[in-house]
Amino acid sequence: MTMSEHDSKTDQMPLLLLVEDSHTTTALLSKYLGSSYEMLHASDGVEAWRMLEENPEIDLVITDINMPNMTGHQLLVKIRKNEDGRYSNLPVIVMTTAEDNVDRNLAFLNGANDFITKPIDEMELQARVGVHYRLARTIRELEGSRRALAEQATTDPLTKLRNRRAFFENGARALATARRYVSDLSVILLDIDHFKKFNDTYGHQAGDDALVAVAHILSRMTRTEDTVSRIGGEEFAILLPDTNRLGTAVLAERIRAAIEREPFIVGDKVMSITASAGIASFGVDPAESIDQLLGVADSRLYKAKNSGRNRICVNDDGKNTFA
Repeated sequence: MTMSEHDSKTDQMPLLLLVEDSHTTTALLSKYLGSSYEMLHASDGVEAWRMLEENPEIDLVITDINMPNMTGHQLLVKIRKNEDGRYSNLPVIVMTTAEDNVDRNLAFLNGANDFITKPIDEMELQARVGVHYRLARTIRELEGSRRALAEQATTDPLTKLRNRRAFFENGARALATARRYVSDLSVILLDIDHFKKFNDTYGHQAGDDALVAVAHILSRMTRTEDTVSRIGGEEFAILLPDTNRLGTAVLAERIRAAIEREPFIVGDKVMSITASAGIASFGVDPAESIDQLLGVADSRLYKAKNSGRNRICVNDDGKNTFA
């Protein structure tokens, strides 16, 4: 077998971590499982944990109980109590002696999926490993599908930003945090000016392209901890944790200017669009819920539009002062 053929084979094989300090047992299990699984070997729990952190693609763990530095029981507890969700469904098979009921029961209590007894029977080993690998793979696939559906439910299909539902869910959590730690929280509500006229004149595809372009600008100019959402047809909302009113106003103005400068190509024409925005800040403006905070920003967006558009509004008087 050539090196490239070997690489191709192992790339497609499940990855198994064997935790065992006995060279004899390691050699035996490698012989029994090596044709169906790619094998990694650790001689104790400390080395095994390092390998788990470095190799998230590990599909299954087989561990002995009695080892130096960190026992199999300690490794099990560390795996199951870790907050990283990828460990919760990782199958772990424990090796025990036939008469060792104490270790076997403790292993189950600590989260072991199954056990195999020494001396190892080849057929039993292959059967147990195969069953748990297939079960874990099915669980991972279902979990992946669940995450994909959850992502779909909170994502705007056109712009790939968060949708209205995600904005309010994240907003409720951010508001609770702001209350608890007496921290800043602000929102920007932004609307593309004369968007209906733009759509009617250049067509819905051009309108969609403009929405996507604005979404890219908003994503580029915000932080990972911010929530950028499309909450209506041409309306976008940005949730800004730990951001005061002045910081929010500066960002809103930078975004407004960036949209104004952005060239939008429609057919053989280079067009420009503008946007208006209203801002609101928790603790400064009269709002006790994320819905009320967005309502304050909405009233200021309305003032910005009534004042000529392509501008931001910070205060109810529309003067954008911070006194």
